[in-house]
Amino acid sequence: MKNYKFNYLSIALLVSNTAIAVVADPQQKSVTIEFIHPQTISVSTPNTTTGSASGSVGQTTWEITSNNAISVNFMGDAPTETAESGRGYPQFSKQEVDADGTLIANRYDHLDTKYGLVIIGSDSIANETSRTNQETIKIWRGGEIPDASPSQLVTDKTLSGSPGLYWGAIMPSDAGKFQMSLYSQGVGTADSTQSGVYSTTVTAVITANEQLNPQ
Repeated sequence: MKNYKFNYLSIALLVSNTAIAVVADPQQKSVTIEFIHPQTISVSTPNTTTGSASGSVGQTTWEITSNNAISVNFMGDAPTETAESGRGYPQFSKQEVDADGTLIANRYDHLDTKYGLVIIGSDSIANETSRTNQETIKIWRGGEIPDASPSQLVTDKTLSGSPGLYWGAIMPSDAGKFQMSLYSQGVGTADSTQSGVYSTTVTAVITANEQLNPQ
């Protein structure tokens, strides 16, 4: 009887040890890892081709490099008829001179000034009809045949008629680049506009308008 009980107990222990050795199914957990890559912007020194005479069209081109979309607007000023600044927009002007070539204080002449813009090499423009119909939206106010007034060029980008609101965000090409050309024209009255070199200063303001993936 003793041997029998011992054998029974041994079997029971063996079964118990086998049960402890059972391994649970593996567990899987996933995690989303995010990395924020910042937007960068650089703008080349503009390349300007000046019109050869009153009535001809000059071209100024900026190359804009960015890894996401940007917005654009313009700033500028010019002399009034009687002061060296305060016009509020960029218009071709020069200070008048007298018969011996001396500058005349507080007297300035102006040319009738027009502007147009063309975008070249962008991937997409926010206000385009579609990605396959971009040619019209790339031209603002006549482009190479400019018809915008100086005040329209510097209209705030949130307001109707401005280049900024006309285009919205501009996405560069996959290479991260596109060009923006400003066309300008100054026309004087032959019998009353004093001859000479007329100039103006225009500032292109390029602002990040980063577009992110929908959540």
